[in-house]
Amino acid sequence: MEDFALFDLLPNGLLVFKNKKIEYINQHILELLNISFLSKENAIEILLKTMDISTQENLYLFFAKHNYFDHNGKVVQIEHSVNDDLDIFSFMLINSSLLKTKQSMSRSKKINIDQKIAEHFKIKNISKVGVLTLYKGLPLKSIGEILRINSDSIEIIIDSKHKISLHERDDIILIMNKKRDFSVLHGYVAKNHNDIFTINNFTLTKDNMHLRNSIRIKPELDMSIVLNKENYSVYDISKNGISIKIDNKEDEEILKNTKSMNLFFCDEKIHINVEYLKTVYDDSGDIIKIIFFMFNTKETLSFIDNYLMDRQNEIIKEIHTHRKQEQNKV
Repeated sequence: MEDFALFDLLPNGLLVFKNKKIEYINQHILELLNISFLSKENAIEILLKTMDISTQENLYLFFAKHNYFDHNGKVVQIEHSVNDDLDIFSFMLINSSLLKTKQSMSRSKKINIDQKIAEHFKIKNISKVGVLTLYKGLPLKSIGEILRINSDSIEIIIDSKHKISLHERDDIILIMNKKRDFSVLHGYVAKNHNDIFTINNFTLTKDNMHLRNSIRIKPELDMSIVLNKENYSVYDISKNGISIKIDNKEDEEILKNTKSMNLFFCDEKIHINVEYLKTVYDDSGDIIKIIFFMFNTKETLSFIDNYLMDRQNEIIKEIHTHRKQEQNKV
């Protein structure tokens, strides 16, 4: 069982699925659905019966495909995020007349969550946090010093190397590691000035996200998988895993039962043995990619190691060059 202690800070209902089975349910959702008098096991059973859904997997699929649902005449908004092997569904009770103004509604919800996180930093007197960003698949880590805690955001002094990450994405991982109070937050960089990041729009992420040390590359040149004469683009690749771009259930079913496939890159053809891990969806429930473990032979391991090492060295040179340029501006 993962540590979901910080989830109780969120002012909204929460269901966490792992492999399409309920891993965690918070008390707030029981109150939201007016079933707080039940145990969590009984509440799940009643929820399934009330929604006329037979299994937890079908409940997962329902939530993944909808933005809201009706419960006892009330409208419940659904927000979906994916973190490694966890699917996190957040629920908020809303007035049905507000459905057409989801943007303003989401803004209000975000502020509430950010305020809770800021309060937590103040109460726990947290002055330093681990910082993790990604650039072209390479994890960049450092310790950040908290400069200021605002009512709904946090300002952190970061290592200048992280600024290159903003060329690709504006998200960031913060790791709080105090005795008996370890947690990991996912946030977004609202603005940056010199080496100061202002971070908000927080969510809680899986607590071992910070352990990522290996490079996971999105190929800049064409890299593809050929299976049964069908060609699929590689989404990203690491030493032990590969993700393939797909956008429909038919391709997912074809690939899920596959144990081996051919990898093509430049003039190379490599045979790889794989095992299906999971399918990743976007916020609207559409399929993004399918992920496999790879069981490498000496040939595949040598090829992938060489490829990843070359790309890692190229990326590190980019980071060092960018860092020097940033430092020279000061």
